Amino acid sequence: MFEYLLLEDFGLFSRLEWRDHKKINIIIGENDTGKTYILKVLYSTAKSVEEYTKRSESDNKSWKEILSEKMFWVYQPAKRKLGEIVKKSSNRLNVETILRTDEYSFSFGKETKDTITKCTDQAYKKLDLNALYLPTKEILTAFDAIAAVNEQLKIFGFDQTYQDLIQALRLPTSAKKLDKPLEDVLESLETLFRGNLALERKRFVFKRGREKYDMSQVAEGIKKISILTTLIRNRTINKGTILFIDEPETNLHPRAIVALCDMLFSLSQVGVQIYLATHSYFVIKQFEILARRHQESIELCCLERTEDISIKFNDLKEGMPDNPIIDASIGLYEADVRLDLEA
Repeated sequence: MFEYLLLEDFGLFSRLEWRDHKKINIIIGENDTGKTYILKVLYSTAKSVEEYTKRSESDNKSWKEILSEKMFWVYQPAKRKLGEIVKKSSNRLNVETILRTDEYSFSFGKETKDTITKCTDQAYKKLDLNALYLPTKEILTAFDAIAAVNEQLKIFGFDQTYQDLIQALRLPTSAKKLDKPLEDVLESLETLFRGNLALERKRFVFKRGREKYDMSQVAEGIKKISILTTLIRNRTINKGTILFIDEPETNLHPRAIVALCDMLFSLSQVGVQIYLATHSYFVIKQFEILARRHQESIELCCLERTEDISIKFNDLKEGMPDNPIIDASIGLYEADVRLDLEA
């Protein structure tokens, strides 16, 4: 799992250093502070290592070739040049990571098109690794259209995190029981929505008892949770998975947000490392409660824009620190009190 990240002149960041990653890592910050940039660089690194170590014997692609392609299609940079990711005031970016004690690094300049030439020579060893990215947008309703854009047209539109997720969802599920912690997670979530997702004739349907519903008839929140339960059922999410989630709260009722946070915490206890970016008070509050209840360290990373983008780290096991989401909530409360006093 990831242990370290250094970004230099990458996107919005002049320098960001993040040591001692936890099982669960929550990234917060106002819009345009680089939350998704962090998720995607970690995902691109992990997914390229995974694809390199799982490639067939006939595939002689180097790790740098796989990484270049992954970065290009995940970020889909303007002017179709990877160099567009370099910070505007700089000429070259640098990325360093430690993944399961091995160091992976790469660097490229503003003129780079689609090939990274300076990076770690190779992925060090075969890892039992699986990286998954759940984007903000719902994918099940437009499943075929997204697949066509990525697989046939090869044009910018939906970035490659969507296509990678589609491939993972296509894997067959099994009726065989999972290990108890994962089976408990599935049971609680499927009870919450009283149904489950199924792939029939290459199309997804939601099954509730004997009734079946097309994806266009299913609520957005149910689809989001059902993606996770399907990935557990087909054993894509298991020990060794690194799971990235962008705004998990989107389209979810607060009750479902709490259930989702409980599910993610349970996954972290069986060996899944989790990174999520959020704007939701409910998300960070529920994780704070879980951290304090179980005395489990959960990293809260707060991005702030001053002259540059800075990052502050807090352990939710020690309680809720001051942060912009709490400040906004307090501001609304104070505005409400002032209205009452003026009445």
